[in-house]
Amino acid sequence: MRRLNVLGCLVVAGMLMGARAQELPRPPEGGRVFPEWQALRDDAGVRKTLLPMAGTPQATWDAAGYVRLPVNFKGTRHARVNWDVRTKVDLRGSRGIQFDFYCRELEPFTSFSVYFRSGDGWYHASFCPDRAGVWQRIEIDKADTRVEGKPAGWGQVDAIRVSGWRGRDLDTLCAMANLGFAGGTPQVLVVRADSNVAGSGGEGKSFSRYAWTVSSTFDRLGIDSVQVADTDLAPDLFEGIKLVVLPYNPRIPATAVEHLRAYVAGGGKLLVCYSLPAEIGKLLGLRATGSVVAEPTYFMGFARTVQGLPAQPDFVKQASWRTTLAAPLEGQSARVLAVWRDGQGNDTPHPALTLTPAGAFMGHVWFGGGVEGLALMRAVAGEIVPDIWQKSAEQALARIGTIGGAADFAAFCAAVEAMRPSQEARDALAKSVAARDEAAKHLAAKRWHESLKASGEADDAARRAWFLTRKSRPGEHRAFWCHSAFGLPGKNWDESIRFLKEHGFTAIQPNMLWGGTAYYPSKVLPVYEGLAERGDQVEQCVAACRKYGVACHVWKVNWNMSNKAPKAFVKRMVREGRVQKLFSGEVQDSWLCPSHPANQDLEVASMVELVRMYKVDGVHFDYIRYPDGNSCFCDGCRTRFEAKLGRRVAQWPQDTRRDEEVRSAWLAFRRAGIDTVVRRVAQEARAIRPSVQISAAVFRNWPLDRDNVGQDWGMWCEQGWLDFVCPMDYVDSNVAFRNMVSTQKTFAGKVRLYPGIGLSCWKNPQDAVKLAEQIEVTRELGLSGFTVFNYDANAEAVLPWVRLGTTAD
Repeated sequence: MRRLNVLGCLVVAGMLMGARAQELPRPPEGGRVFPEWQALRDDAGVRKTLLPMAGTPQATWDAAGYVRLPVNFKGTRHARVNWDVRTKVDLRGSRGIQFDFYCRELEPFTSFSVYFRSGDGWYHASFCPDRAGVWQRIEIDKADTRVEGKPAGWGQVDAIRVSGWRGRDLDTLCAMANLGFAGGTPQVLVVRADSNVAGSGGEGKSFSRYAWTVSSTFDRLGIDSVQVADTDLAPDLFEGIKLVVLPYNPRIPATAVEHLRAYVAGGGKLLVCYSLPAEIGKLLGLRATGSVVAEPTYFMGFARTVQGLPAQPDFVKQASWRTTLAAPLEGQSARVLAVWRDGQGNDTPHPALTLTPAGAFMGHVWFGGGVEGLALMRAVAGEIVPDIWQKSAEQALARIGTIGGAADFAAFCAAVEAMRPSQEARDALAKSVAARDEAAKHLAAKRWHESLKASGEADDAARRAWFLTRKSRPGEHRAFWCHSAFGLPGKNWDESIRFLKEHGFTAIQPNMLWGGTAYYPSKVLPVYEGLAERGDQVEQCVAACRKYGVACHVWKVNWNMSNKAPKAFVKRMVREGRVQKLFSGEVQDSWLCPSHPANQDLEVASMVELVRMYKVDGVHFDYIRYPDGNSCFCDGCRTRFEAKLGRRVAQWPQDTRRDEEVRSAWLAFRRAGIDTVVRRVAQEARAIRPSVQISAAVFRNWPLDRDNVGQDWGMWCEQGWLDFVCPMDYVDSNVAFRNMVSTQKTFAGKVRLYPGIGLSCWKNPQDAVKLAEQIEVTRELGLSGFTVFNYDANAEAVLPWVRLGTTAD
C-alpha cells in the first residue's frame, strides 16, 4: 500500500512539473505596472500576493516575468476559478486597469470576470480573450463595470479578483503579466452617480448604464474619457479635463458640488443630462421649470432648430419617454439647439438640447444612437470644447475599415479581395479608397469638418463592401425580441412587421404581458391604461404577422410586475402575501412569489389564454426564474417549504445556506415552483392547439442557474416542455459567444437552440458587423436559427446592412 502511495505522489509530482515545464511565449513589455505586481520575483511572493479561492489551484511564478494560473475544471464542481490580487491602488483618475493575459485553450470557459473590492462592495466587469495560445492585452474600463454591494469608491480598491467561469470540464493553463493602470490623458470626465445607488432599488442600474452610454459614445468618437464616481471627485481629478458630463445624477454630494463649482469658475464646461438639481442649474445658468411625459407614446428624437450648430444633424432618433424642461436664470442667456419631435412626427415646443456659456443641458438621458447620434454628440462637445474636433477627425480616419478583424485599412482591403467580391462590392471598395484619400487631404489641411465628412463616407462604403461579401442561409429561424408592446418607435405593428420581413427576418417575440399587466383584453391580468384608445396590441401584431408571413411568439415577463401594474393590483398582491421577500427581510413589492399557488395559477392562466384567444405561433417565457439567490424568503415560502421538508427549519432563513441538507432541499423546492409553471403551460397550451410552440429566454449557464435562480431549463428541454430555447448570450466578444453556444448545445439536447444575440446591450448598439459575425457563429456551430435583442431604433439602423448579405435570402 505504501508503494502505491509513493507511486501516486510521484505521478502527481510529475504532472505538476510537467505543467510548470510547459513554456509559454514571453509576455510583452508592461506599461504603468502596479508596485505590488512589479515586486513579484518568486513563488513565495506570488503566494503572498495572489490568493486562490476555494477549489482553485495556487498560482506560481515563471522566471520569464509572468504568473501561471492553472485551471482545474476536470473532475471538479466549482463554478469558476478565482485569484485575488492583493493590491492597494487608487483608480479614481485612471480609466481603469490593463494586463497581459494568456489562455492555452478557451473552450473550458464561458467568460472571464474582473472584480475590484472596495469597502463593503465590488465593481465588476467581464472580458474575453480573442484567441488562444497568445498573449493579449486586456483593458478593463471603469465605465464598463457595474456596482455590487456598497463599494467605498475607486480610491479604496484593496483587491482585484480575476475569475474564469466554467464552460466545459476541461483543464487548461492561463497566465497573467503586467497588471497596472490603463488609459492615456482624458479630456472628458463622466461623473457616475454612485451615491444614488443605495436605496434606489432597480433604478440603481440606471446610474451605471447611462454613465456607460456616455463614456462609450466618447470612446466611439475617439475622445479619451474617464469615469469617476461622484463620491470620489477631488480637485486633482479635474486637471486637463475639458468637459465634465453628468449623465444621470438626481442627487449630488455637497462636496462634489463644491468641486464642480470650482471647476466651472476656472473655465470648465458641463454637459448635464435629464436631472437638473438647483445647484447644478446655477452653474449652467439654467433652472428646471418642470417635466413633460411623452403622450401617447415616446418622443421620436432630437429635431434641429434654426439656432442649431453647423455640424448638427437635422434629426437624431431617440425614443425618450419624458423630458425635463429648463429655462435661463434671470440675466443669463441660452440657445435651444434641438426640440423634441413627437410620435406623430411633429416638432414640439419642448427643448431637447440647450446651450449656455457654461455648457449644455439635455432634457433626457443619452441613449447613444448610431452615426447620427455620434454626430450630434460630437457637434455639441466640439462647440463646447473646440479642441475635440482635431482628435475626433484623426480617430475617424484611423478607424476606416477596422472591421471584421482587420487591423487597418490595408488589411481590410486585402480581406475583401480574398472573398472574391462581386462587382458591386468592388465598386464600394473603390469608393471607400477614394473617400479615405480625400479625408486624409482635409486632415492634413486642418479642415476637421470636411475630413470627418469624408471619413464617414469612406467608412460607409467600406462597410457596404464587407457586407456584400457575406453569405446568407435560407430557411433559418431569424427572430427579434421586441420589448415594446407597440412595435418600432413611431411605427404601428403593420409597419414594424413589414420592415422586419423586408430585411429577411422570419419571427417576432413581442412583449405583450408582464406579471401584472396585459396589452390586450385579458380576462386574468389588469389591462394597460391605453387599451380603449390604442387597442388590442396582440391582435394588431398577429394580424400583421399573418399578412407578411412572420411567426409570432408572444413574450411574457413572468413574476415581475415592474412599474407597469396598476397600484391597486400591486397593493392587493402585497396584502395577500403574494410578493417576494429578500433574505434580509426586505419586501420586493414588484415581484410575485413563484412558490405561491395563486401566483402559479396566474402565470399559467395568462399564457394559456393567449393560445385560446389568438392564433399565435407560440408563447415565450422570460424571467421564468427567481431574480437571484437572495429571494424569495417570504412567510409563505417558509410554510410551504417546511411542509415539503416535513419539519421546522430552526434558523430561518440562515439554515437554507449553512445546513447542507436544508440547502439541497431548498434549492429543489425553488426549482419545483418554476418547473410547475413551465410544465403546466406546455401541457395546457398544447391541449388547446397541439401545434403551438413553447419557448423560453434563459440564463446562459444551466448547471449553475438551476441552483442560483431556480431555472432548470436543461431539464425542461429533456422533458420536451420547450420547443426551442433562447439563452441570453449578450456578450460583445465573438469568442465568448462561440464558447457559450457550443456548451449550450449539449444542454438543449434535441430541442432547437436559437441563441440570444445582445445587439442592444453592446457598447455600440448599432454594430451591424458584430451582429453578422455572431449570426455566422450560429451557422458554423450547426444551428438553425438565432434571436436578437432588441427590436428598436437600433435595429432599424442595423437591418439594412445585414440585408446586403447575411439575411439576403
